[in-house]
Amino acid sequence: MKRLLLILLLAVCGTCSTNKTTGRRQLLVFSPGHMNKLGVEAYAQMTGPGSKAKVMTDRRFTDPLQRVGKALAAAANRPDYKWEFRVIDDKTVNAWALPGGKIAFYTGIYPVLQDEGGMAIVMGHEIMHAILQHGNERMSQGTVAQLGLEVANVSLKNNQYRGPILSALGAGAQYGLILPYSRKHESEADRYGLMLAARAGYDPEAAIGVWQRMAALSEGKRPPVLLSTHPDPLQRIENMKRWMPEAKRLYERARVKHRAIPLPTR
Repeated sequence: MKRLLLILLLAVCGTCSTNKTTGRRQLLVFSPGHMNKLGVEAYAQMTGPGSKAKVMTDRRFTDPLQRVGKALAAAANRPDYKWEFRVIDDKTVNAWALPGGKIAFYTGIYPVLQDEGGMAIVMGHEIMHAILQHGNERMSQGTVAQLGLEVANVSLKNNQYRGPILSALGAGAQYGLILPYSRKHESEADRYGLMLAARAGYDPEAAIGVWQRMAALSEGKRPPVLLSTHPDPLQRIENMKRWMPEAKRLYERARVKHRAIPLPTR
């Protein structure tokens, strides 16, 4: 039992590092190379031949994503990432990123974004999820939480209350660690994604409209904040307003200013 506890402690302490962008300590069990490999494999499974995804080739939809993606990838300056941007024909209002720079936007989010300026805001958010290693951190937290539960299971082998105790520990890990960090990840991606879009030459003011439209879509449908993986949309808007002066300064210094070209609609 003592050995198991020591291994768990060493795993947590030995794999924490300070993120250079946010200054926050992160638990990162897996190497960036391993995560990038997983990202490539998952991207192929989710959007490649044989997947259920309807990957679009219609240039009315793909060209805007490629333009915005390339502009933000250049501003991110991560040559170790192999950026890919794909459009999935799906009415779901969604976009996502995988480790290593594998990104997908659904056509359902285009009306919410409205133009390439709005797309740059969400693209910046997704790119920063990848750069800030949020996927690695979530997997690492899940791995350590599972190891902790296994240690507890062994230590409580002869305890008549083992089941309830393990259930309580699992709930504590979910609501006290995993969900709060998920909301933290979203806020970090919001902030640094806004700055990335501004550095790339997209007006950060577009963020306010994007998140107002997002908030309108989810009104009355969201679970309580403590049970949610994402922050409250209205709080996100307030955060954007607070970060806007810094973002505007970056935008003013951008060498190229991009027009807010309207996105196609069905």
